[in-house]
Amino acid sequence: MPRLRLALVAACLLFNAALARAQTLTMAVEAPFGLDPHYLFAGPNMAAARNVYDSLINRDAESRFVPGIVESWEATGPQSWDLHLRRGVTFHDGSPFTADDVAFSIARVPNLPNNPGPYTSNLRTISRVEVVDPQTVRLHTDQPNPVLPGQLTNIFVVSKRVAEGASTSDFNSGRAAIGTGPFRVEQVRGQEGMTITRNPTYWGEAPAYARVEIRVIGNDASRLAALLSGDVDLIESVPPADVERLQRDARVSVFRRNSDRIMYLLPNLRLDQFPLLTDAAGQPLARNPLRDVRVRRALSLAIDRQALAARALDGQAVPTVQMVPEQFGGFDPSIALPAADPARARALLAEAGYPNGFGLTLGCPNNRFVNDARVCQAAGQMLTRAGFQVRVETQPWNVFSPRTLAHRNDLPLMLYGLSLSSSRDASYILSTAVHTRVPEQAFGQGNRGGFSDARLDAMIDAVIGRADAGRDAELRRVAAAAAEEVPFIPLYNQVVIAAAKRGVTYTPRMDEQMVAIQARPAAR
Repeated sequence: MPRLRLALVAACLLFNAALARAQTLTMAVEAPFGLDPHYLFAGPNMAAARNVYDSLINRDAESRFVPGIVESWEATGPQSWDLHLRRGVTFHDGSPFTADDVAFSIARVPNLPNNPGPYTSNLRTISRVEVVDPQTVRLHTDQPNPVLPGQLTNIFVVSKRVAEGASTSDFNSGRAAIGTGPFRVEQVRGQEGMTITRNPTYWGEAPAYARVEIRVIGNDASRLAALLSGDVDLIESVPPADVERLQRDARVSVFRRNSDRIMYLLPNLRLDQFPLLTDAAGQPLARNPLRDVRVRRALSLAIDRQALAARALDGQAVPTVQMVPEQFGGFDPSIALPAADPARARALLAEAGYPNGFGLTLGCPNNRFVNDARVCQAAGQMLTRAGFQVRVETQPWNVFSPRTLAHRNDLPLMLYGLSLSSSRDASYILSTAVHTRVPEQAFGQGNRGGFSDARLDAMIDAVIGRADAGRDAELRRVAAAAAEEVPFIPLYNQVVIAAAKRGVTYTPRMDEQMVAIQARPAAR
């Protein structure tokens, strides 16, 4: 009998261990992240936040705005919106979610000290937050803002009781990381990742997995090797060159979706002289040639976007010269993709006073965007064929990003990209990357090149508040006017590529954020 009981106990333990493994998802992400949902407005941080917190308004995998802890919303006037909160929602610590938490979270965003990338652009038009009752918040704006619901998809709600007085380090340690989201934080491992567990009181559909191990594996080859060896179940940022091979591999499944991110080259107009802008002899130029629109147009003409997508991204990108993806407002289907014209680019350089071209450094991250270093090498070769003497410099994102902040950017030309799901139209990129930088009004937060045009600023100011039937046509007109001045050079629309072991299915998000609730066991 004792032996039988021992055998039964051992069998139960083995069964429970197998069950626990089946209920655990291990996923590998590319970049480290923080858990303060109001600190550093960047994709890796937002992806991590969506596991733990709810944004004021949710967005689905297609970046459509959908109800969440805010169950419904409506414009109650030209300059006010009412948010109706879902009843019965609780934070991970069991405390109730109320309108006071919403008001506190909105107020915390602009008041977070030493924030290198604040979320304030999403709150730009909000002039006052009124708590009407425990389940209703009224947002007053200083001008009409038809895309405010989309901007609120980037504003995460924290517990006033827990977060009041808490620092960013309190969040990053997990102590203050208390949300209403689908998972609770179990353990934080700093730059290596975290472990999260299913929130049993989550208001929405329960996550398919009870426990999720999120590991940071920055190297593409290492991340893919971890999947193929069975060390992880799901990975993001699959190298485009490996897609075709993986699709033939019975061990894995590949999941793709066009993203909302436009990648572009950003010329730096901030200073009149840069050490990294040189003449043909390598000596610093007396003035910044990128301030001449003819030079910026020459840069754009030098790029063969079709070839860039095919060679540097193995066909896993959508070449474009527009500021937004095809399905977003402000996209103009009548604009065809132009062919590269190096000869015309050389003529424009000569017309601008640089018949022999000039030297410039193209700076790029090497671990932030899809094939970013490879894209830069290819773009550098194209620019060189058009008369520029290009030096390509790549750096890890945690070095590159601080270096390129608007007030310290020393790179003449850089690769950058913006995700546009918060507006689903051109208003976001126009106000963020084209508009003159006005920090106190949260304009130009992504304008790291110092571009400024008062005429375009006025056009942008006028169109972003329009809510009538002519909004889309006007967005196209303003985008076209901006494109003439070449504040940046659109290259392509990224594609999201994830892969999972057989038995796991994943729905990629247009906003490129890998979120554990999008993963499920595959149907048998």
